[in-house]
Amino acid sequence: MKKLLSIITLIFLTNCLFSQKMHSPAEILKMLINSPVSYNIQILKESIAEKDYSEKLNSNNFYRIVTDSSIYTMGYKNNNPFFNRAEELFQTSKDSALYLYKLAYDADTTMYLALTYTGQLLDIMGDRNSAMDYYKKAISRNYIDFMAHWFLADDYLLDGDVRKAVDEIVIAQILNRNNPRVKKSMKQIFAKAKIKTEDWYFNPQVRIQEQPNKSILVEMNDNWFGYGTAKALWGFEPGYSASMGADSGKISTLEYRECLISQVIAQENKKSNIKKNPQLRVLQDAAKNHYLDQYILYEIFLPENPFVAYQLPEKTILSIKDYILKVRK
Repeated sequence: MKKLLSIITLIFLTNCLFSQKMHSPAEILKMLINSPVSYNIQILKESIAEKDYSEKLNSNNFYRIVTDSSIYTMGYKNNNPFFNRAEELFQTSKDSALYLYKLAYDADTTMYLALTYTGQLLDIMGDRNSAMDYYKKAISRNYIDFMAHWFLADDYLLDGDVRKAVDEIVIAQILNRNNPRVKKSMKQIFAKAKIKTEDWYFNPQVRIQEQPNKSILVEMNDNWFGYGTAKALWGFEPGYSASMGADSGKISTLEYRECLISQVIAQENKKSNIKKNPQLRVLQDAAKNHYLDQYILYEIFLPENPFVAYQLPEKTILSIKDYILKVRK
């Protein structure tokens, strides 16, 4: 029996700017001032270090079933004798391993990973064209196979098709947001494509803590005023998140949307110098070019929860790719 590992309901409020009123930084500050809760706003004295996400990695041992209404992420069975034996022979007897991977897929046509490993062996054995056919077949059957996207990107680069290499390596990185080897490959491919990019994580300079006297200490860098005040409201103002229509227990972009929109408005009103801050510079461009949801997913959700990528519709993954190539570069 296949094991259902997880179903995450993601609510993308694409039209929330029109259906739900977003509050301006001035309105948010007024609510904090008039609140029965005591908010103590101060300047953050030291920088908050960037989080280490190096341990938050996806494995390639998953496939998914997509229906009209749901996406189910499943773990591969570990009882395919052909696949297990092929793994044992991968280094020592490539011809035998190749034959066994093909038998493994014939015996269980949901063992899509066998297609990827067949392609990898064919690459090692010098048959790049056949390898690429297997990677494409693996992707067509299991779009979340980040290794197939990654290996296909490398082969496209060897073939001189830099544009396709860029597309595939970006998808691989979305599917395994923190993987250092995929990042290294992406950096090399981007260099060939003459695409400039920076490796950074979303790291707002905001710290919000409840004090022993029940007051809320809101510390923030001056450049993060819009984000920090909105996060305080969402986190500690009684009834505020419910009044905004946030659904309890589901991952929602709504909170981050308001906090980030507040941040964009605040930095524009202040005419902040954000050229040297990629988080805020890219945020401004994302909002201007209608990629705010993609910013939220790629910069905020996926570093902390990379497995979420395995449950995103293909259309959403492709929209994140467009964000990376059109806005984040």
